[in-house]
Amino acid sequence: MKQVLSICVAMWLVGGVSGAACAQERGSAAGAATELAESTPRSEGVPIERIIAAVAKKTGKRYLVDARVHGPVEILGQDISAISYSDFLSILQLAGYTAVEGSNYVSVIPQSIVRQMPLPLAMGKDKYPEAQYVTRVIPVKNLPAATLVPTLRPLLPVHGHLAAVICGNTLLMVDSFANVERIEKLVATLDVGKPYVPRPCESEPMPAAGNAQHP
Repeated sequence: MKQVLSICVAMWLVGGVSGAACAQERGSAAGAATELAESTPRSEGVPIERIIAAVAKKTGKRYLVDARVHGPVEILGQDISAISYSDFLSILQLAGYTAVEGSNYVSVIPQSIVRQMPLPLAMGKDKYPEAQYVTRVIPVKNLPAATLVPTLRPLLPVHGHLAAVICGNTLLMVDSFANVERIEKLVATLDVGKPYVPRPCESEPMPAAGNAQHP
């Protein structure tokens, strides 16, 4: 009995040593991989100002660049001279910026202020680049529009906008065109049941000046 116990203990010790050796070997391999990754030189990217200049030259439009728009962008597999305006919007979106086209200039701004900009109103079957920011009014037929906001709002970025217009039972949305289309499809899927008839919204009459009663 003692002999069997000794053999078992010895095997456990050998297994423990082997396990420790394997763990140490795995740790060494992981460390070598980390050192290799850290030693591999990475591209510093292209200054975003150069990309804007290349797109301006290609599109023939004038650009105004917000002072907060700066930094490098790493683009692989494409020369900046071949970047289209649609590609440009996608690049800006990934970097936290966007472009809003006006009558005289294209303004390149941080996404955080895009809701305050004069964005195009996407109507019906209008098509825009996926990364272009637009305003959209989404009608809701069978549900109170306000009940959809808590469900859909987390699907928008912080700088996006989604609100219910109670009187018309619609949703007002500001986001990239791709996300607007996604939310619109979700609304169509969720908007089921009997038609909802919103209550008429009538503004209360304002009190005449000088008729306010004081206690």
